[in-house]
Amino acid sequence: MKRRAFAVSNDPVAAEAAREQLGAGGSAVGAVLAGFFAAAGAHAGVLLGPVTLLVGGVGVGARAFDGRLRQPGLGVKRPRGVVAPNAVPDAARIAVPTAISALAVALAYDGGRSLGSLVKPGISRAERSGADARAGVLKLVRSAGAGAFHDTTFVRAMLRVAGPSQGGLLSPADFAAVPDVDADAPARSVGERRLYEAPWAREAEGMDASVLGSGCAVCAVDVRRVFAALSYRRLAAGFTVEELELEAPLAAVPVMRGVTRVAPGARLPAPAPVALVADGSGACTEVLAAPAATVVGPGELGQPSLHLRCHLATGEVDVLSGG
Repeated sequence: MKRRAFAVSNDPVAAEAAREQLGAGGSAVGAVLAGFFAAAGAHAGVLLGPVTLLVGGVGVGARAFDGRLRQPGLGVKRPRGVVAPNAVPDAARIAVPTAISALAVALAYDGGRSLGSLVKPGISRAERSGADARAGVLKLVRSAGAGAFHDTTFVRAMLRVAGPSQGGLLSPADFAAVPDVDADAPARSVGERRLYEAPWAREAEGMDASVLGSGCAVCAVDVRRVFAALSYRRLAAGFTVEELELEAPLAAVPVMRGVTRVAPGARLPAPAPVALVADGSGACTEVLAAPAATVVGPGELGQPSLHLRCHLATGEVDVLSGG
């Protein structure tokens, strides 16, 4: 079958939503965002986790969008800290989610559909599963866009479970506008090809990412020959924010007495096993992901679990894996 646009994912929910978006004439960026939001509606442990998005096209290189978690505690004095590691309350490990800010910036670059239209599959998924509060959070994303995680309703719900009164580190200042969420994606040579990755991709090499949940990704190519790959995590059991019907990963670094704390606002490492591949002329021709890995290494590059290739001359898309 000849295709001029397609999407693949190891999450069937994300794959379905992404393909529907492309089928309706949407862009590759819109497709991967629709896939992510569908997963966030279907599963409690997605929306508060980290994301990385790569976008590239013919002759424009690649750009990365940073939706990793951030260390909490902005604007407040350093707490005394905990003496014994086994005495750290779970609330002290709740980090600051920034996925929505990063994805909203990416969509602004894309110039495609509104964020609200892309969140619709997630709202439907949440409502069908009976998660009305989670659907409410996604409706907030639909109406407030990048400001959803700055909204008083969301912030208060997070502070009630992970603010200082609960032994947590979250502060109101943590939920202000997130700076520096996009950057040029550097390239490295692999034989005759060039591989574009997020600038922070290698920071996750060798890390134990189990606290963030299992790896997921969605990759897409559209009729404009734009490539997009979004990496996210799906947490089965984390810290339950009952008011929002969401699960938060225990990823923040607690403050220990006598130990220099991680700077509030610092990005916390997370796997970003997605890449765009360019030919010798620098034009992107492939998008790939290895969601079970922490980085795209030689093994993952040789046989990625998700892989699309676009023939630039004809616009036809080959599904090399994951279809």
